Amino acid sequence: MERTVRREFKNSVFVDLFGQEKYRLELFQTLHPEMPEITASDIRLITIKQVITNHQYNDLAFLVKDKLMVFVEAQSTWSVNILIRVLLYLAETIQEYLQEHELDIYSAKKVDLPEPEFYIIYTGQQKVAREISLSEEFFASKAGSIDLKAKVITAETTDIIGQYILFCRVLDMQIRRLGPTREAAEEAIRICQERGVMAEYLEDRKKEVVDIMIMLFDQEFAVRQYGKAQRNEGREEGREEGREEGRQAGMMEILIRLVRNGVLSVSSAAEQACMSVSDFQAMMDGHKA
Repeated sequence: MERTVRREFKNSVFVDLFGQEKYRLELFQTLHPEMPEITASDIRLITIKQVITNHQYNDLAFLVKDKLMVFVEAQSTWSVNILIRVLLYLAETIQEYLQEHELDIYSAKKVDLPEPEFYIIYTGQQKVAREISLSEEFFASKAGSIDLKAKVITAETTDIIGQYILFCRVLDMQIRRLGPTREAAEEAIRICQERGVMAEYLEDRKKEVVDIMIMLFDQEFAVRQYGKAQRNEGREEGREEGREEGRQAGMMEILIRLVRNGVLSVSSAAEQACMSVSDFQAMMDGHKA
């Protein structure tokens, strides 16, 4: 469970960090130092939002001057399956772009699309290639197979991307040392600030970062309790059954709170509650905010 908590937490920080205009521009400048003329106003956020029950969503996507689509995913555990997810993100984003610009793909005239590019920021320790290809990984580069290539970034550099990677690794170290505690979160922030790693962001957002961490630790406890309840189902009666139901209710309360605060997706919460997405959404809709 510790690995899940760390991954969710760091991805939440990633989304919060680059959801801010100034850091998003800094990210783009790191990826494209040859385009210093780009300003924050030239960059429009197009990250897929969770709108309907089973809607997929990505970490970060933005459009630059209607010419370039940039997709960035943060990963702490490695899997080339990220390429399939990115392909789905691209398809949905293009569909939204076509609708927004009222472009007809059935007309004889060729439609104009922004050029997409893909990046994976990997914060784990496994050795990985600097670039991965959908065609190579899944279709053995067969002629005519669809392809999508993503650059993989792993280095602890002084730019905003390298600082984010270092922040994640410091956090890993503190969780291993102190466990999933407030102390671990605050110690990781302190170390990073001392080293000048995401220092301004952590100074401005320290409370929010710690709050996200604590919410996810609550989630870990809740899911553990719910798993115990599932194992004991049908074995306990009377007052113990009532207490178990109370613990389950508490777990559901926390999962709903995590979804409403944007920390978990509905699909992730439903999976951890051992429910279908539609059943979890119905339960959440009937729950008072």
